[in-house]
Amino acid sequence: MLIQGVVWRDDGPRIRMRHELDEPSQLVPVAGFRLQYRTDENAGRTCIGHVPFRKGRGDYVDCTDAPVAGSRICDRCAVVEATFAANLHHAHTRGSAELDPAIRAHLDQPNRLYLAGFRDGSIKVGTSTAGRADRRLSEQGAWRAVFIAETANGRAVRELEDAVTEQLGVSQSVSNTRKRRGIIAPIEDEVLVDELASTARRASAQIVDAARLPLTRLEETWRNPLALDPTLDGVVDYPLRIDRGRHDLELLAAVGRLLLARRPGGADVFVLDPAPLYGRWLDRGDFGSDEIAIQDSLF
Repeated sequence: MLIQGVVWRDDGPRIRMRHELDEPSQLVPVAGFRLQYRTDENAGRTCIGHVPFRKGRGDYVDCTDAPVAGSRICDRCAVVEATFAANLHHAHTRGSAELDPAIRAHLDQPNRLYLAGFRDGSIKVGTSTAGRADRRLSEQGAWRAVFIAETANGRAVRELEDAVTEQLGVSQSVSNTRKRRGIIAPIEDEVLVDELASTARRASAQIVDAARLPLTRLEETWRNPLALDPTLDGVVDYPLRIDRGRHDLELLAAVGRLLLARRPGGADVFVLDPAPLYGRWLDRGDFGSDEIAIQDSLF
């Protein structure tokens, strides 16, 4: 079994995986998936592939090459991903004639500016095409969010995003470490909501209202669908290294790209980051699980 990532669709999170080198990857729902495997430092590795940004080439390109040392992808896939990311991130600073047609088409859509709050208290500013804004927040693992503006295209919204970062000091990213810490030891929802609302008011007054751009001011809020799910009460960190040994886990849900799971017949809910497994061939089967010792300090 080769796991290539956690992917969000409108109906929820899925695992991208394949069982043979020459077969296409498939998307398997996270909820209900039985993750049974063993692995060690000698496991074979294959590039996890990349998402194409030109239409007509499918939604994912699987790869059979070996990854670069210390990476999960090969040189070819890395170049594609880096080129797209660089062009998209700096697109609003360039003229249309300088942009790849695929980037230009992506930008020529209504976009939304939002502030997202995470369970550790972190707040970030971000943008998304209007049609997938809710999914974008789910795949990032946000807990609460406020949409503060909508623009006619992606260039204008990125100008606003940069202004929020420059003038208010709001980051454009939150690390997986902080997201994971927030799931284990979250701040009170009321505290996060108040801080998010306060930051949104400042951003609206200082940046959105003062912008010399055609836009629509928004005051829409968003809440993670798991916010009322008791599954997240008392989550603990998975205490084993997932890239070594034997594991048997029933997956329950995902917060962004972090997985929630329990051992078969067990009551404890664990959070784990599957990233160390990406691109690593796992022996799948009923191998049991290495012993788990949960210390009081984890609660």
